[in-house]
Amino acid sequence: MQKRILIALIFAAVAGLLCGTGLDAGAATTKGAGSQNDPVVSLSYLEYRLSKLDKGGKTENASSKVTLERGKRLQPGEGKIIVVYSGACTVVGTAVDTASAALLSESSQVPLYSQILLPDGGSGVVASETTVIYIVN
Repeated sequence: MQKRILIALIFAAVAGLLCGTGLDAGAATTKGAGSQNDPVVSLSYLEYRLSKLDKGGKTENASSKVTLERGKRLQPGEGKIIVVYSGACTVVGTAVDTASAALLSESSQVPLYSQILLPDGGSGVVASETTVIYIVN
């Protein structure tokens, strides 16, 4: 009789330990899954990102830097995103500041370091002074 009780107690202790470990592991995966600390990368994602590299090792989403002199106009094309790094410029046509979701109309000042979406081919910027702009391709 005592042997059965001892075996039952050991079984209950082992089951409790396994259950507790499983709960901890489940909690850890829900808190960190997909986060910066999650080390798992799927093979399909890796293959997709590697396929986007050209022979020079640059991705298709690489930025190009443009320096505009005062009075020069930049119209990179429909759907392009620009970031004004230094200087000052105003909007030609319309643009959207994606950080604040504000619509920038004709002659609006473009804020520094904001991502500006140019919705159509006629939209762009005119430099008020020497301006450095990054264009996301």
